[in-house]
Amino acid sequence: MIVQNDAREGAVQLNAQLAARTIKQETVFGYSTHYHLLSPKTYSGLVILGGAQAAYETDKYPYLESEMDLCSAFIDADKPIAGFCLGAQILARTLGGDVAPNQQKEIGWYDLSLTEAAANDRLMMHQPRIFSACPFHGDVIEGVPRATKLARSEMTEWQLFRHGLKVYGFQYHAEANQELIEIMCRNNSEYIAANGIDAESLIDQSRAKIRDFERHCAEVLDKWLYLCME
Repeated sequence: MIVQNDAREGAVQLNAQLAARTIKQETVFGYSTHYHLLSPKTYSGLVILGGAQAAYETDKYPYLESEMDLCSAFIDADKPIAGFCLGAQILARTLGGDVAPNQQKEIGWYDLSLTEAAANDRLMMHQPRIFSACPFHGDVIEGVPRATKLARSEMTEWQLFRHGLKVYGFQYHAEANQELIEIMCRNNSEYIAANGIDAESLIDQSRAKIRDFERHCAEVLDKWLYLCME
């Protein structure tokens, strides 16, 4: 099951990989779904996507609490979870971690470094020790109790973490391809312009970098999908 937190920003690459594997997928919108009807018994895994909301703005967006409760239910049922950007922050808060505004927005292409723990991680063990990725966030995960940190950047210490063996939080957009990056840039053009970034310039820069990134994403997400099929 995929929980989408922005009407225009879906799980484009992940949708394609699910379709290629003929895995049935269902997408619900986080702000309008009936959470009492959703149960881990019905689904093999849970995906929480990004959005402009902040994970700590539960007074403004009360459904974020319902997303956290849903994450807790999947964790208790030992079902795989993948959270991306806001989804990773929701997952971090579900696990008792902290999320706060960062001093600087991390938007664009940055080098990520894998930790020593990544060498033994099922998803990341065969990935390059340093790779270029596309984060798109203004908030930052400050820590996640009982989680294993798998990747960091110079600006963001918790770029990727794992809880247990099946629950992953990606602060960067590992579900992205060129199509989704273009949607995010144009969907948030005023926001990124306020941070000194031109949306069309970032789109052009992405075209030169996207092939290696898409390959990385496809390999990593394919291994996560195996967790859902076990």
